[in-house]
Amino acid sequence: MKNKYYGFIIGLVSLIALAGCGGGQGAPGSSGSDGTGIVIKSVSIAPTNIDIDTNVHICPSGQPEKGLFREDATLTIDATKLIPNITDDPFSASVEECTITYRKANEDPASPIIETMTVYPNCTLIDGTNSCTMPLLDVQRKIKWWNDYTQSTFAPAEYPTHYVASYNCKYVNVFGKSGFFQVEVDVWLADWNLC
Repeated sequence: MKNKYYGFIIGLVSLIALAGCGGGQGAPGSSGSDGTGIVIKSVSIAPTNIDIDTNVHICPSGQPEKGLFREDATLTIDATKLIPNITDDPFSASVEECTITYRKANEDPASPIIETMTVYPNCTLIDGTNSCTMPLLDVQRKIKWWNDYTQSTFAPAEYPTHYVASYNCKYVNVFGKSGFFQVEVDVWLADWNLC
């Protein structure tokens, strides 16, 4: 009898622990629904695979390539109220800050390091689908990557070189309460625009 009692207690504790996992509180990687009253249902970024040009050179005709520019991506966020008929509407909210970390691909640990970048998009979130243009990689980081690559400071095993750009973003509801979400996109760096 004693063993059955302990077995029942252990089973009950396990069920309670599992019930706390996930809990329908939003997309994987999101947090803060309870505090903000907002559920981040899904987050995606487009395009999903991005080729980033990191070099400009003079072509044989004497004309330079079009130049280096900041790369942008479109973030799509599906957000809704945690409690559908709540009187204290948490919207409109906004994406206030995103830290972008450029992780080396597992297959290429010798790739050049790309420094983390923090951006402040101030992108409005309403109840529904939201789209925001977000910086992905600036010119300064492109130039540093190209110099590290061509001067053999780092020796990536593959070229074009694969990275994962990981966005860790903070959103704030109308009452100033904050939550977080994450999204990732694959990028490949190389000299893509040739003469």
